Amino acid sequence: MLFNVGGSFGAHTRDSKRVVDKLAETFKTYGVKHVLGIPGGSIMSLYDALYGQDIDVVLFRHEQGAIHAAEGYARVAGRPVVVAATSGPGAANLVTGLADAYMDSTPLVAITGQVATNIFGRDGFQETDIPGIVTPITKFVYQVRRPAEATAAFKAAYEISVLGRPGPTLIDLPRDIQLNAAPDYEERIQINKEKFIPPPPDPEKLRLAAKHLVEANRPVILVGGGVIWSGATPEVLELSKTLYAPIVSTLPGKAAVPHDFPLYMGPAGMHGRAEADAALANADVILAVGTRFSDRTWGRFKELQDAVRSGRVKLIHVDIDQSEIGKNVKPTVGIVGDAKEALRKLIDFLDVVPKANQKYLGWLQEIRKRYEEAMAKIADSTPSFHPWKALKALRRAAPRDTITVTGVGSHQMWTEIAWDVYEPGTYITSAGLGTMGFCVPAALGAKLAARDKPVLCIDGDGSFQMTMNNLALVRDYDLPIVVAIFDNRALQLVKQWQIYLYQRRIIATEFSQRPDFLKIAEAYDIDAVKPETYEQLESAVARALRNNEPLIVDLTINSEIDIVLPWVKPGDWLTSAVLPEGMDVKLVYEEN
Repeated sequence: MLFNVGGSFGAHTRDSKRVVDKLAETFKTYGVKHVLGIPGGSIMSLYDALYGQDIDVVLFRHEQGAIHAAEGYARVAGRPVVVAATSGPGAANLVTGLADAYMDSTPLVAITGQVATNIFGRDGFQETDIPGIVTPITKFVYQVRRPAEATAAFKAAYEISVLGRPGPTLIDLPRDIQLNAAPDYEERIQINKEKFIPPPPDPEKLRLAAKHLVEANRPVILVGGGVIWSGATPEVLELSKTLYAPIVSTLPGKAAVPHDFPLYMGPAGMHGRAEADAALANADVILAVGTRFSDRTWGRFKELQDAVRSGRVKLIHVDIDQSEIGKNVKPTVGIVGDAKEALRKLIDFLDVVPKANQKYLGWLQEIRKRYEEAMAKIADSTPSFHPWKALKALRRAAPRDTITVTGVGSHQMWTEIAWDVYEPGTYITSAGLGTMGFCVPAALGAKLAARDKPVLCIDGDGSFQMTMNNLALVRDYDLPIVVAIFDNRALQLVKQWQIYLYQRRIIATEFSQRPDFLKIAEAYDIDAVKPETYEQLESAVARALRNNEPLIVDLTINSEIDIVLPWVKPGDWLTSAVLPEGMDVKLVYEEN
């Protein structure tokens, strides 16, 4: 018996232009070259509209992989890409990536299929209120209810994702709307786009900020991810040289400044550099740019807020998002504006050139030197691979412009401390949400956006196993990335907390020897190595990156020695950082 494919199922032809056909055309006008995702019943029509179009559809193995890839793509390309998923579980699988993109201010446009409008509220198959779920973690959400709204909704979503502070947006598109005939007009959607555009920086506040900076004895510049998105790296470097001010970064801001710039101290915070923590904790004026004052950067806010209230510290906060000014710490001077524009004008107000506090800068450099010496001694006495030293070998192997992506775990914190970034924007990580499984798909997205650049994914065995199924795309779409797995057979950062904060009550953080990562690589037709020396590690990675070939590196690390230091324990102040053995320094500056 033959099934009748007509009737309620509908034999969908392309004789007339449908809403999804018009939507695909609109993608092209916005320069969309790729759509990432997985098709399903409620989004199938949109995928059908992309058939034969000059837009590459990239099929992932899980929707979470698609949206993390969109994050990697956007951070490299500087523009959004489209992620398309079906209703219900497909849309729900995007939630983690949407939250991740929202926390790290990454633009992307998600389009989710939805059940037909006549099924709304009836608990239809794969019906989920995705707009209700994602409203708190997106800049803009719109559920299309009329055919004439579809293209207008996409245009608004795309434009809003990059207006002001970047972020993710989502369009929920019911199945029947997708299949409707495309109207010859476009219905306007009332959106106040002006609320996303910052005002010009207040010149009086800039003048006051300049006065505080010139009068400072120990100024410091704290840079966040907003510096990267605004392209304000040149202004940050110029300010640093003019003021003789050390630069400290957040974890997202780590990629904002070349690390061979002599006044860059590194990232600060829970697993930041000791000299960076010291610079922030001992500053008398802090210029914070494009950062939201995360607890992971400061440990706790009380000391800073008390110092600002008493006048011991002048805090200048520049951010494109007005809601961030005073949210966690009330500044002395709060300036709303684009980082590049604000810093450019601030430089113009610096009419007096201060003198460098050589003793203070020398003290910070001495902390750095002592840390490197202590870590070298520890690493050299470690019988297996030490993460700190392994990163030094990987950095030597990787060309200067290598795009480096990390997963989440102890390996991520080691890269925060030890990985050098030489070109702005070439370090990508999940900072605000801390999403395990981020590395492999984000690296694939980065490679998709920049096929001419080497891409290195530094992952942990726990993080890697969450999204390793997306390795299929390496061969399917010719996306040769190198994945270095820090294989300690543990959820190591959690285990570290169990060791130090829970009296070594180790539970649910240690893995067995399964799986064999070399066999996983073989299954995906990717070469793999398990080096025994640092020389073998460096040679294998250098060759793969040089020849643009994929490679999986299984790097055996002993979880008992994989303790990430410095460490500012949760709720502690920066000067209370736990330092590695042999680093006998204080993080409080003494003037005399």
